[in-house]
Amino acid sequence: MVHDEGPSQEDIERFSQDETGFCPHCGEEIWDDASSCPSCHEWLRDGTTHQNPIAGEFNKRWLTLITLIVLTMFVWGIVRYM
Repeated sequence: MVHDEGPSQEDIERFSQDETGFCPHCGEEIWDDASSCPSCHEWLRDGTTHQNPIAGEFNKRWLTLITLIVLTMFVWGIVRYM
């Protein structure tokens, strides 16, 4: 007779980690192994992303704004001293 001891402590620690990611469609935090987002109900064909796409979009827009301000000041400085 084989007695099943159940999972070892090492297995419990390895598989019980809370691994989450972000939905690439709505940015909601979800489990890595989810096949669809429970928030927006979109299918996750490529899986989750580990960087929040909403924050990434905000950073891109902020960088674009700063670049435009710097370029505008540069052009204004050239035109002013010509």
